[in-house]
Amino acid sequence: MYIIVAGGGTIGSEIISKFTELKKEIVLIEKDQQVCDELYTNYGIETINGNATKIEILKAAGIEKANVLIITMPNDADNLACAVLAKSFGVPEIIVLMRKKSYLEAYKTVGVNKILNVVDILVRDTVNQVDKPDVQRIATLGNGAVEIFIIKIPEDAKIVGQTISEIASTTKLTQESIIAGIFDKNQNEFKVPRGNTVIPAGAELFVITKPDYVDSTAKVLTSKK
Repeated sequence: MYIIVAGGGTIGSEIISKFTELKKEIVLIEKDQQVCDELYTNYGIETINGNATKIEILKAAGIEKANVLIITMPNDADNLACAVLAKSFGVPEIIVLMRKKSYLEAYKTVGVNKILNVVDILVRDTVNQVDKPDVQRIATLGNGAVEIFIIKIPEDAKIVGQTISEIASTTKLTQESIIAGIFDKNQNEFKVPRGNTVIPAGAELFVITKPDYVDSTAKVLTSKK
């Protein structure tokens, strides 16, 4: 897989770090020569010093053969321009880190595959850690349409000892919420639940639901006897 990262700031460099660990072929486009030098030194990746909104720079980075372009520059106008050019080269997967919500429709219009809103992610996770410390959001799918989170179940929760089928029939758990996994800390065991799977005390549940249902789902699952 050939990956281009446009923007070597804090988020871009972390992405590069993770993909380097996965042995992916990565090229960085960055306007700051010092950043290019640092990331080359740290990770040994190819770096292109230049503006990712310029066709010649994208070509120098190998845009024609890129499988994925990840755009993390600090300006949405630049990110949008880069995405438009990448589309014209037929890049199959374009991921953009959006700074301002006002650019959402523009990103969708030009065909960006995944749009990550850095402000929403930061605010949501900060509020969640303060207000609901037992809920840990771990992933967002479909441009924010679905969330996956982990929730710790209290020892005296109503659902302890109940099966998945019983929870679905006797609680107010919305049909939009799915318990996709159970980690039993006492047994150090992860299970993919079925209808007859019992919720053990102190379990951690992996739940899939829509963002609007996270709070209500967490409330149902942690409700005490």
